[in-house]
Amino acid sequence: MSEDRWKKLWESLKPQIASMVQKAGETAQKAGEVVSEMAKTLGKESAKLAKIGKLKADILILEGNKDSLLRNLGEKLYELHKNNEEIRKELFADLITEIEGLEKKILEKQREIESIAREENLKPEDVEKIPAVEDEEKKD
Repeated sequence: MSEDRWKKLWESLKPQIASMVQKAGETAQKAGEVVSEMAKTLGKESAKLAKIGKLKADILILEGNKDSLLRNLGEKLYELHKNNEEIRKELFADLITEIEGLEKKILEKQREIESIAREENLKPEDVEKIPAVEDEEKKD
């Protein structure tokens, strides 16, 4: 008699257990799909993030070069002023042209970073967190 009671209990619980097993399977499948997609995305994103890091390092180098040229420009201007010499625009043309060239390169690299960020749906604060990274090939 107690066996019949267990059978009835089992029969009444079977649909609930089957439903729970099905839901657990669906959840596991969805989790697997998410993890798989994340792995694919991370591979792509890591290359893009590395590219942004390299561009940031390039910008830092260009800005350092620009700062050096601006310092030279200021020193040259001050020397002329100190020696009561005439300050003529053509005396600075080469330095100014070089500075403007660096500014263009910096802007190009900043635009490239913005383009990658748009492609990858990165927010400005996400891009900010990416560190500047030197190119390993150029280190040797």
